[in-house]
Amino acid sequence: MENIIVNGNAVSLETLRKGVADAVVRAYGAERDYAIALNAMFAGFDWFDIEANDSSETAKPVHGEKKALYVELKAAKHSNPSTVWARIRKYGREERHGKPAEGESTEGTGESEGAGNTPRDAVTRNVEELIALYKFNAKQESLPAKVTEAQKFIASALMALGVDLSMVK
Repeated sequence: MENIIVNGNAVSLETLRKGVADAVVRAYGAERDYAIALNAMFAGFDWFDIEANDSSETAKPVHGEKKALYVELKAAKHSNPSTVWARIRKYGREERHGKPAEGESTEGTGESEGAGNTPRDAVTRNVEELIALYKFNAKQESLPAKVTEAQKFIASALMALGVDLSMVK
């Protein structure tokens, strides 16, 4: 095979082709590893379901991480960081919940199957719903004594599920 001059160096198309394939494999592995790390960092909720317009306290650290990634990607002259973020979210979902069956949607966290929703597993449902209760109760100025007592058990349940309560705001 004939060499071609690229950036002042003589190189074969075969070498360049292999370089592209190797870069794709490295990028795939790096994106998967990053998604796994985000799953560990945000173990208490499905961070990959946080949408750009979500202004909740839970979403803020996810948005911060996304912004930091975009800074790195733009510095590397990546033309569309959102496509990388979309893949990382997909990998995070797959790592946590498994790959969807053929034709199954990966969007949504609803309880019923069909209509674009996939069922939540027991841990995810418990964590999400207990966090919602925990946050609701914490925002109230006064609670009945029964609810104040229940809040202690809600906190214990969240900790038993591996949620770091300092991350729940």
